[in-house]
Amino acid sequence: MDCIIVGGGAAGMAAAISAREHGAESVLLLEKNDCLGKKLKQTGNGRCNFTNRNMQESCFRSESKNFIASFLKRFSFSDSIDFFHSLGVLEKYRGEYVYPHSDQAKSLVLSLERRLRELAVLVKLSAEVMNVRYVEDRTAIFPEESAGESSGLFQLQFADRESGERSIVKGKALLLTTGGLAMPASGSTGDGYTFAKQFGHTLVRPVPSLCPIFTEEKYTKIWAGVRTDCRLSLFDGEELLYQDKGELQCTDYGISGIVVFQCSRLVANLLERKRKSRLFLSFLPEYEEESFYSYLLTRKREYKNRLGRDLLLSILPDKLSYVLFQKASFPEEKKLQEIPEEKIKELCRILFHFPFIPSAVSDFSRAQCTAGGVSLSQLDYESLESLCCKGLYFAGEILDVDGICGGYNLHFAFGTGKIAGEAMGKRR
Repeated sequence: MDCIIVGGGAAGMAAAISAREHGAESVLLLEKNDCLGKKLKQTGNGRCNFTNRNMQESCFRSESKNFIASFLKRFSFSDSIDFFHSLGVLEKYRGEYVYPHSDQAKSLVLSLERRLRELAVLVKLSAEVMNVRYVEDRTAIFPEESAGESSGLFQLQFADRESGERSIVKGKALLLTTGGLAMPASGSTGDGYTFAKQFGHTLVRPVPSLCPIFTEEKYTKIWAGVRTDCRLSLFDGEELLYQDKGELQCTDYGISGIVVFQCSRLVANLLERKRKSRLFLSFLPEYEEESFYSYLLTRKREYKNRLGRDLLLSILPDKLSYVLFQKASFPEEKKLQEIPEEKIKELCRILFHFPFIPSAVSDFSRAQCTAGGVSLSQLDYESLESLCCKGLYFAGEILDVDGICGGYNLHFAFGTGKIAGEAMGKRR
C-alpha cells in the first residue's frame, strides 16, 4: 500500500480522499467501528456544524501557538467550503455556524463515502489495529527493490472485531487519525497515543474539553434544571483567564452549557496543575451592578410590606433566587422595610459575583473533544509528517489542538486530514 490510514472519522476520510487525489495509487482506510464517521454522525445533535465563518486563531487552543496560524493559511474557511462543494455538499448558515443544507450529519458522511468509493479507496471496517512497527530495510520485505530505495516500511497487524481473524498489512506511509479520548462509545479510546509514543512522540497530557464543570457545593441540588443568561469569569488566582456570556444550564452536579464548555479545558488544566481556579457567575449580564443596586433599593421602598423573597420575584427563576438568598444570608422571611440596605447590597454583590468553586470537569464520556494530545513540536507544520519517523503522519483530534464550540474542531479535523493526505499522496 502507498498509504495506510488508521481511523475512519472526519480526518481519516478527508485524508484518504486527498491522498488519492494527489497521486497515491493505493490507499487503505482502517476503521475499528462497523461504520465510517460514527462520531461525526452525532455532532451538532446530528446536524453536523462542520465549520464557521468566523475563523480566527483565537478559536483554537494548543501548546504550539504558531501552528494554528500556519494551519489556517493552509485550510481557511473558504478552503473548507470548496472541499465540501467538491463532494457535492451544499451548506446552510445559522449566523456564523455552517451546516450541511440537509441538516443531517449522516448525509455529509454519505457524501464522503461516495467519494471514497469513486476513488477506489480500500475500506476495512471492524478492523482494530493491534500493533504497528516500522521496518527500516524495505528489501527485507520486498527483495525486488534495490537496497538504496527510499525509506522503510510500516507493518500493521489488525483484528476483525467480528470474526477475530488477524491480518497483516504493509504500507509506505502511515497516518494516525484515531481521535482522542472524548466520547469513548464512538470508538475514541486513545489507541493512537500508544502508537505515537512507540515512535518517540511526546504527549501534552490529554484532558476533557467542551464539557460540564462539577462542584461539591450542595446548592446544586436546589438549582438543578434552571436555564438563565449569565456572564462567566474564570480566574487563576487574581489573573482573569476567560470571560464570556451566554445561556447557563444549572445541573445537580454543577454547570453546563456552551458558555461553560468554552472554558472547561482551562479549568481542567488548572485542576490538573493543582492551581486555585475560581469562577464567578453574573446572573444579570446586561446590567451594571451599581445601577441594579439602586433599582433594588427602589423596589425595597415601593414594596416595603412584601417579604424579602419577593425582591427578586420575576427577575430570576425562583430556584436560583433561593440559592442566592442562602448564599447571601438574606432574611427572605422578613418584610422588605425591616431589611437593612447592607443586606440588599450583599445580595446584589452575590447576584453579580456568584462564587463557583470547580471540583472537577466531567470525564471523557461527557466531553465533546480532547484537549492535549500529540505534541506539534515533533511534526513538520507543512505536511504533518513526523520528525521522529519518516513516513508517519498525524491528523485530527489526536493532535494537541482543540477548538471552541462552533464547528472549529471539525474544521481542524477535515483540514489536517486534507493536508496530511495531500503530503502522503505526493510522496515518491
